[in-house]
Amino acid sequence: MDFFIDGSGYANGFPFGMISGYSLVSDGFHTVTARQSSGMRTTLLQQTLPFSSGQKYTLVLTDSASGELSFIQVSDTGCANLPANTGCYHLANMSYSGSVYDLLTANGSTAFRNIAFQGVSAYKQTVAGSYSFTVTNAISFSAVQELSVIVNSAVTAITGYREPVLGYSVDINAGKNYTTYLIGNTWSGYSLRAVTVGD
Repeated sequence: MDFFIDGSGYANGFPFGMISGYSLVSDGFHTVTARQSSGMRTTLLQQTLPFSSGQKYTLVLTDSASGELSFIQVSDTGCANLPANTGCYHLANMSYSGSVYDLLTANGSTAFRNIAFQGVSAYKQTVAGSYSFTVTNAISFSAVQELSVIVNSAVTAITGYREPVLGYSVDINAGKNYTTYLIGNTWSGYSLRAVTVGD
């Protein structure tokens, strides 16, 4: 894929799952275009989106529920006034229509609940360290509580067995913001995967 902002080239030859760095754009509305990199170089999507001064955004090109393409604008403006030895983390589900996930820590505690397709969790303060997360299909039990702050804990949460859909690891550094994007699916060559980026 090639990408353009207001007709000017932004990124060329991006394969599935690749993420660019940040670039400055002026405050206001901008038209973003996605085009095939080879062959007929067909324009696949053109969408006008708002950008606010002083904010960071990631645009995710994904399928829509109707099967067409769509840009999802994810705010990368994370936690403010982080305590010492704490970072900031959130999860975005860009996998496929109908998917709804929970994210569990290594001890079985629920970090995030009910993250639907094209949904993005709120940022949460996360104690710096290395984390192993498990993605599961969401459950509807209202008694399941989310962690208010994500921590590595040796105490095992009592939640019962949850069938893993995907496992991945993340290193959280103090003072930094991180987003994990769930992309792909379970039935094609673009397998379900987690792509984590620091903002």
